Amino acid sequence: MEELITFKSIEIAVAALSENDAKLANLFHVVGELTPPHKSLEFSSVSRIIINQQLSGKAADTIFGRIENRFPNLIPNEILNAENEVLRACGVSNAKVKYLKALAQKLIERPGYFEEISQMESGLAKEEIWSNKGFGEWSSEIFLLFHLKRADIYPKGDVTLNKVVGKIFEIDPKDEKKIYELSESWSPYRSIVSLALWQFFDNGLMSLK
Repeated sequence: MEELITFKSIEIAVAALSENDAKLANLFHVVGELTPPHKSLEFSSVSRIIINQQLSGKAADTIFGRIENRFPNLIPNEILNAENEVLRACGVSNAKVKYLKALAQKLIERPGYFEEISQMESGLAKEEIWSNKGFGEWSSEIFLLFHLKRADIYPKGDVTLNKVVGKIFEIDPKDEKKIYELSESWSPYRSIVSLALWQFFDNGLMSLK
């Protein structure tokens, strides 16, 4: 089984990566303690990946809050049977309504679908979740990192990650190829670095010299 993000793997990763890279050592120092993701494999949690795409965090939070208010249980049957207009009124685009309903239908037909994916190696797991409408490469990797807790994921094209990498490593944040090549040097603990980079941004540290 592949390495998962745990407190122990975080400890090992931080020690190993810090020893070989002073900039990563400083990153881990300034962000403080990292904790493993706690996203579940429930439809109510995974469906948020679809909502979040191409939206700011604030806009996604607002829309998802409206959905949760309208569907407190947020189970597949509720979404599949909901009128499209109800979801549109929550701020969900027409395309995302279709994606949510398709995922709900998949889980009704195969209740253990996410658990099946969790038993796959990361390459196959990524292909499988990507095969669902509404999931692209980035969102598939987000699923692997946060929901399957795989330890070696750098979500390609993540704007926030690229901004922080650009600042810390003095790389053009738009140079995705160069950034992704750099991330490969952090394997097999790219997810741990990703968590630290997000925390750096969330802690408002982008203004640090």
